[in-house]
Amino acid sequence: MRPKFKKGYYPDLLTWKEFVRLINIRPLMTCERVIIPRFREQHQWDSSIWSLEKNSIPPLLLKRIIQNNILYLVDMSRCSRKVNDLAKRIEDEFNASADAHIYTCLDTSLIHPYGIHYDENPNIIVQCEGETNFKVWDIIKDMDGASSNLHITDSPLLDVDMKPGDSILIPRYYPHLATSNTVRMSVSFPFIPNAERQPREWIEL
Repeated sequence: MRPKFKKGYYPDLLTWKEFVRLINIRPLMTCERVIIPRFREQHQWDSSIWSLEKNSIPPLLLKRIIQNNILYLVDMSRCSRKVNDLAKRIEDEFNASADAHIYTCLDTSLIHPYGIHYDENPNIIVQCEGETNFKVWDIIKDMDGASSNLHITDSPLLDVDMKPGDSILIPRYYPHLATSNTVRMSVSFPFIPNAERQPREWIEL
């Protein structure tokens, strides 16, 4: 498996309007699902008397976090039919179990908190809104060191500006760097080969 860029891989996968609908479902926006890398702030809140999920982030706090951080939402592979269907397609192609992580950046001055880094699992990343520059370097053969904020002087294997619908396949251990050219949103599909899959049937009533 080698890094691969593909234009027009999956247009209209997820829109800002659909994302806004998701983040306004308060029980869905838990501390376990909303991941803010290198986040230093500590917050406490009192939950509504009607709230069953005490770890749900209050809407005004969530809005501020989204506006001021690069973050991602995990366990989102069933957040829409399109995302679910693409997860299934990836699972079938690679005989794997996939998740979907929704990444957003609303402030282009923010630097990716992981810098140049590699992941333990292969990923297919689909640009949904805005534009992101992705650089991917050759595989690191010595995995004993740090996995993030790497210093690499070699020229990248890929250096592409991803527009909505474009995708990039990044195999495990290939260092990469995402830079927001504009306000942007993407969906990353990390997958684990030969792992147990969740059902992909879409419920219709």
